[in-house]
Amino acid sequence: TEAARLGHGAILLVGDAPYYGRFGFSAAKTGALAMPGPYERHRLLALELMEGVLDDAHGTLKAAGRKQKAQSLAA
Repeated sequence: TEAARLGHGAILLVGDAPYYGRFGFSAAKTGALAMPGPYERHRLLALELMEGVLDDAHGTLKAAGRKQKAQSLAA
């Protein structure tokens, strides 16, 4: 994946496990992670790109990377 090529150890997302599970995402290693603001804990999912990278992960997540400008939907 592009994320693995860039050296990332995992991908995290908020989504539906029945859908994203087919791609390998699960909540199995996100129990000690938190997000700022309200969210449904069971929807915080992860996919390890490097085996074991989330084994000791804990704490509150924060955004990283570049912000991209929103594209206008106006015609």
